[in-house]
Amino acid sequence: MSSENTSIEESNQQGLAVSSTKSLSTRTIALASRGLQDLRTTEQAEGWLTKGVESYRQQRYEDAFRCFERGIQLNPNHPEIQFMLGLSFDEGRGTGASRDNALARAWYRKAAEQGLKEAQYNLGLLYEGWNDGPGLHQNYEQAAIWFRRAADQGYERAQRSLGLLLALGLVVPRDHAEIRGAAEQGNAKAQFSLGIQYQKGEGVLQDYAQAAVWFRKAADQGYADAQNNLGWMYDYGQGVPQDYAQAAIWYRRAGEQGVASAQYYLGVLYDHGVGVTQDNAQAAVWLSKAAAQGHREAQKILDERHILPGLVPRKASI
Repeated sequence: MSSENTSIEESNQQGLAVSSTKSLSTRTIALASRGLQDLRTTEQAEGWLTKGVESYRQQRYEDAFRCFERGIQLNPNHPEIQFMLGLSFDEGRGTGASRDNALARAWYRKAAEQGLKEAQYNLGLLYEGWNDGPGLHQNYEQAAIWFRRAADQGYERAQRSLGLLLALGLVVPRDHAEIRGAAEQGNAKAQFSLGIQYQKGEGVLQDYAQAAVWFRKAADQGYADAQNNLGWMYDYGQGVPQDYAQAAIWYRRAGEQGVASAQYYLGVLYDHGVGVTQDNAQAAVWLSKAAAQGHREAQKILDERHILPGLVPRKASI
């Protein structure tokens, strides 16, 4: 009895094993069949892409667009086909209508989000807006985001476009490398920012000489804050040989553009006759300009002059 039960149990286990094996074989076949079908579908989509690109190059744009439509129906997530659809709408070729930036953006974005650098770059161009059209508003920050993604993949066109946005001061650099890149391309604001980094040792080793170099580059372009800082460096011999006459020159240039601290320091130089001929009237003029902008030290000096004329304390701070 016991032996018979064991035998039946073993038979049941064997039957289950056979059943399991048959089931597994069916699933495997189904999966393999589906995989082959997916492969054939992918190959067909690739075929339509190849035909479409060839037609596009031959300027048979309507044929090309139909090929891209067929391809995307077979493989909706194919980034290259998404890109070519975006390009077709971007350039208004083969679509039966003029340019459509909204649809171009939509297709570019699908491909860009999958990492296709060409799509990332073209999407950046749409946001940059040099060829702006209906369906999209100019947005430099968005342009920079997509240029950066393509640039990080080594795409040179994106690197150049990002560099131009930075050089023109249209977007804020994200790190020291971008600040330096923009500075080297001549952007005065970036040159001033790079000078500050070197002066304070922010993100780089502190280097007053380098700070002075970048302040001068920006100052030579008329950047007022850089003129003020360069004047201060000459005033106190930081990164450059101390030279009060040079300090006065740069303080004046910044002061004439309304920088209160430069007006204050120039007034101090006139009061002491350092770097300029001593002139109480000029000292009062420049100190008054600074005080009018709320510069407390300048106002304090003007108030004290009624009691202690000519006494103008100098403090080594910007």
